[in-house]
Amino acid sequence: MKTILSKRLILSLFIVVATTVYFLLEPSSNYKIISADSIITMNPEQPRVEAAVIQSGKILATGDLISLKQQWADAEHLHFPEKTLAPGFIENHLHPAMAALLLPFEWITPFEWSLPGKQVTSTQGEINYRAALKASFTDWRAQQTSDDDWFITWGYHHLFHGEMSRALLDQLFPDKPVIVWHRSFHEIWANSKALELAAITEEDLASHHHADFETGHFFETGLEVALTRFGRHVIKPGRMMDGLNQVTDIVHRGGITTIADMAAGMFDMTVEWWLFRWFFDDSDTPFRTRLIPLVERLAEEADSEEAIQHSQLLLEKGNDQLQYVKQVKLLADGAFYSQLMQMRAPGYHDGHSGQWITPPDQLEKVASRFWQADYQLHIHTNGDLGAEVVINMIEKLQQKYPREDHRTTLHHLGYIGPDQAEKIADNGITVSANPYYLYTLGEVYAEQGLGEERAHTIFRGRDLLDAGIKLSLHSDFCMAPAQPLRLASVAVNRKGAGGLQMAKDQRLSVHEALQAITIDAAYAIQMENEVGSIEEGKLADFVILDQDPYTVDPTLLQDIPIWGTIFQGRLFPVSER
Repeated sequence: MKTILSKRLILSLFIVVATTVYFLLEPSSNYKIISADSIITMNPEQPRVEAAVIQSGKILATGDLISLKQQWADAEHLHFPEKTLAPGFIENHLHPAMAALLLPFEWITPFEWSLPGKQVTSTQGEINYRAALKASFTDWRAQQTSDDDWFITWGYHHLFHGEMSRALLDQLFPDKPVIVWHRSFHEIWANSKALELAAITEEDLASHHHADFETGHFFETGLEVALTRFGRHVIKPGRMMDGLNQVTDIVHRGGITTIADMAAGMFDMTVEWWLFRWFFDDSDTPFRTRLIPLVERLAEEADSEEAIQHSQLLLEKGNDQLQYVKQVKLLADGAFYSQLMQMRAPGYHDGHSGQWITPPDQLEKVASRFWQADYQLHIHTNGDLGAEVVINMIEKLQQKYPREDHRTTLHHLGYIGPDQAEKIADNGITVSANPYYLYTLGEVYAEQGLGEERAHTIFRGRDLLDAGIKLSLHSDFCMAPAQPLRLASVAVNRKGAGGLQMAKDQRLSVHEALQAITIDAAYAIQMENEVGSIEEGKLADFVILDQDPYTVDPTLLQDIPIWGTIFQGRLFPVSER
C-alpha cells in the first residue's frame, strides 16, 4: 500500500514540475504580439496603442511596441504594415436563419447588393420590375432541377416597384407556384398555384386580419400562417445550408467578430440549433454567436411559466462560440419597410393604418413575465406610437417591479418624435437602431406616407446620444448589408440613396459611430466586459482595416477595405475565404 501511494505521489510531483518547466521555458508558444501602424482601442483611457500582447485568445497587455517586445522578448510577433486595427465589429441584431433562407432565392431589389458569388443590380419602376421578374423566372426555369420547385423572389417594394397581387402573378405565371417576398420580409404575395398546392382556401383565412385570400397577401402575423402551410416548399435543408455558408462569408467580410441572432428559433428552434452547431460552432468560424430567442417560439403561450422554463433550459446549451443568453426578443409594431409601423397623429398621409404584431395588452403580459424573471428585453419597435407604448410599458414595469440594470433595448426605432429621446433615457432604456432606413427610405417616404419633416428625421441619432442613451447600430441583415462601416457612414453623413443629405443636425461623429458598432454594440447584449474594445483581459478580437477611419474622408467611411479579422488571437484574412 505504501509503495502504491509513493508512486502516486512521485507521479503527481512529476506532472507539477513538468507543467511548470513547460510554461517557464517555452513562453513563445503562449504569447503573441500584434502590432500595426495604429490600433484603435475604443478605450477612452488609452485611445490608441502600437501593439497588444495576446495569450490564449485574450489580451494580456497593450502599449508601445518597444516596451512590449522587451517584456515579451520571445513572443511571436505579427505585424500589419500600413494597416489600422480596431476592435472586431459587433452586429447585435442579425438573423442568420432568415438570411440563410433568403440568400439562395432570386433577388430583385430597389438598390444594388454585393453578395458572395453574385452582384444584384438596382431595379426601380413598375415596368422595369415586371421585366426583371419575368427574366428572372425564365432563367430560374431553365435551371430548374425538379418539377416540385417553387419560384421565390425577394426584394419587392411597393413604392419602388408598383402594385402586387395574386391576379398579377397569375397573369404572369399561371402554371408554376410563385411567391414574391417583400423587402421587409414581413410580407409575401402568392399566386393561385401556390395557394392550391398549399391547400389554402378563402375559408382558412376568413378570420385572419393579416391575410387576404383575394390578393394572395400575407403580412405580419399572417406571414407565419403562410409559412406554416408553405413551409416544406420554402424552407429546404439543402438550401438553408447553402445560405448559412454565405452568411458565414458575409459576416466575416464585414469585419464582424460577434453576432447576436435577435430572434433565435424564428422558424424552428431545434432545426436552427443543429444547423448553427454545424456552421457556427466550429474552430474555423471567425466569429461567435449569441442566441436570443423569440418569445413566441418558447411555448404556445409566450407569457406562461412554460416559456420561462424552456428559456432556462436553453441557457444550458452551447459554449463561447455558440450560446443562448438570458435575454429575449419581443415584437411590438409592424415593419418599417412596409409602412406598417404604428405612428402617432397625423399618421400616414394616405390614410392607411399601421399594425401591431403583438397587441399592447399582450405585449405587456409577456414583457412582465420575463421582466420579473430578470431577463433582458429586446423589443422590435419602429414607429413613434410603437415607441410610446413600449416606453410607457417599461416605465410601468419599473415602478411595479424595480430593477437596477434592466437594460431593455429598443430595436430598429425607425422614427421617434423630438420629445421621445429624453423619455427613453429617463427609463433606463438603450437603443440598437437601423440607420439604413434613412438611406433607403428617407427620400421616398418624404413623398409617400410620412412627409418631409418626419421622413428626413428617420433615425434621430443625435437626439438619442444627447439624451445620454447608449446607442448601437445594426443591419438586421437582410434589411441592410451586414457591413458595420456602411451603417456608420449613414449615421455620420445622413445621405439617402438619391444623394440628398437629410437632417444634418442628427449626424453622429466618426468616433460616435465607431462606438456604436463596437463597445456600445457590446453593451446592448451585455458583452461590454468581454468584447468591444482593446483592453487587458478582453477577448483578442480585431478588425484589420486598410485605412484609418479617423483620417479618411468621412464620406468614404463605408469604402474602407477590410483586410481581415483576428478572432480570439487567430488570424482570418478575408482573401482566404
